[in-house]
Amino acid sequence: MSFTKSLLASVAVLGACAPLALAQTDKSAHESEIIIIGARTPIPASEVTAAVSVIDAATLDDLGDVFVADALRAVPGAAVNRSGPAGALTQVRLRGSEANHVLVLIDGIEATNPFSGSFSFNTLPASGISKIEVLRGEQSALWGSDAIGGVINIVSTPKERGNTLGGFGEYGTFNTVRGGLNGQGVFGQSRAFANLSYTNSDGYDVSASGGDEDGYDNITAFSGFDTPLGQRAAFKTRARFTRAKSQFDADTDFDGRLNDANRQLRQNQFDALAQVNVQTNNDHLRHVLKTTYTTTRDIDGANRSNGFRTQASYQLDGEWQSGTIEHHLTLLAEGEREIYKNNGGPGAGQNQKRRNTGYAFAADYRLVSGDLVLNASARRDTHSLFANANTWRFGGAYEVSRLNGRVRGSIGQGIKNPGFFELFGFFPAFFTGNPNLKAERSTGYELGWEQHIGAADLSISGYASRLKNEIFTDFGVFPATARNRTGKSHRRGLEIEGNWPVNAALTLFGSATFQHTSQSGVREIRRPRFLASASARWHPEGQPFGFSLGADHNGKMSDTDFGTFSNVSLKAYTLVHGTIDYDLNENIQLYVRGENLLNAQYTEVFGFAGQKRGIFGGIRARF
Repeated sequence: MSFTKSLLASVAVLGACAPLALAQTDKSAHESEIIIIGARTPIPASEVTAAVSVIDAATLDDLGDVFVADALRAVPGAAVNRSGPAGALTQVRLRGSEANHVLVLIDGIEATNPFSGSFSFNTLPASGISKIEVLRGEQSALWGSDAIGGVINIVSTPKERGNTLGGFGEYGTFNTVRGGLNGQGVFGQSRAFANLSYTNSDGYDVSASGGDEDGYDNITAFSGFDTPLGQRAAFKTRARFTRAKSQFDADTDFDGRLNDANRQLRQNQFDALAQVNVQTNNDHLRHVLKTTYTTTRDIDGANRSNGFRTQASYQLDGEWQSGTIEHHLTLLAEGEREIYKNNGGPGAGQNQKRRNTGYAFAADYRLVSGDLVLNASARRDTHSLFANANTWRFGGAYEVSRLNGRVRGSIGQGIKNPGFFELFGFFPAFFTGNPNLKAERSTGYELGWEQHIGAADLSISGYASRLKNEIFTDFGVFPATARNRTGKSHRRGLEIEGNWPVNAALTLFGSATFQHTSQSGVREIRRPRFLASASARWHPEGQPFGFSLGADHNGKMSDTDFGTFSNVSLKAYTLVHGTIDYDLNENIQLYVRGENLLNAQYTEVFGFAGQKRGIFGGIRARF
């Protein structure tokens, strides 16, 4: 093990275990944390029976995370792979799952691209995000298809209320320009908020052949409106639009190596939500009516793909008490319609349009009795294109008061329906889809321990999962096609996460992941055996300056060399990043942030050069 890796692992363990030196316990902060996706309705963190991590807006700003994917590198079990500079194709894998095995929610909207079946993390800047929740493990009984590795919930709603206006501007390496505006207005008990961000960067030559730079451009806007409807009802809307353009190099001569090519991918996405909540029966019953809409458009040269998703649901949340036992029950009825379009120009073989209609019925029950929490979930999904599916989940947790800790465990299932391209994709002399594909299905087990000491947290989780019907591309036939594997994929791992507010000025964080993922005895690509992250945030109270320093380590992993269709090994790397900030007054702040401060040479995806050191300076304003 290299010195850097050893040091990082030591710091991560220190950040997690140092709180054990404290003697006084204060659990109030932990118990007050509300997890939006802990169940079908928001619940206290103390009632969640699966591993969950939370990243707040202050952490995103302090550590200089530009994209949500950058912040996710600190989450246990999350492997991030970016194909080149900022804005390039970015994939996130949770607990050794595939990149399309992660369900992404943004303000309650399923934001996964309906056409591709996965989420484009390269289009999601961190600007304006108030909270990120990562619920790990199989969660399809609660959230449906895609939730095999877990669920990532992105929240844009400002945490604080009141009239605010703010913005930022930044310039730095790679001729990168970033800027944004945000504001919130409160009108009695109603409020409206909006955020606009812009990023433009020249990037660098991702092929490392000395050719043209591969740049990136992004405009993202989101807004929301909340208002009461009488004394017992409330209405809210959310909307998000993003337009992204990324340049990239491609293998134009099909020898498995990138060539300097003037290629460009344009991506547009629009998401919208309207929701009404009604409280009845002395607030023991809550009715939730929700409708969401998502549309995506990807343009790569002459090829265009569009995806459309419309969802409507009715949810009934009930709670009652018998003696000292609290009962919570949620019933859900949901309908969904998706449309997939592909167009390669007049007369192209891939031109087609497909539809899928689905319905789901789910139930989630939670029992709370003193220190004990038990929950059970079940879901039935029916589709016009896919086979019907049943999923379930059971969990439990118990607060061990004399040890100031909590033990939790769960078992559940996750499913992933085939994507449009896998089912019907068609490129003459290259690829044809397979309409007979089965849904991928995973069963996972988890056992965890959470320790609260003082203001500090320590969480340890062990898991094991088994995936069947894994979908892969068979390049051994012509044209290539998608198939289900006959063997099973096995995933197991250990996750450690610790957070220690040492005092009012200093906070330490550390995480480490040990995992093993294999298919028929062969290690799966882009799943490192070891992941770790550590950070320190120092902001003296009453002082105008502060700094943050973080390091994210990605262990050695395998990838595919498409020149020979053989596995290759990618070396481990550590990315160090940080910020220094200075408050000119209570409204204006200057800052400098750095990425890859040690200028590590690394590769996240075979053949794509990693980003070199970047230094950026900016100003923030808030009124």
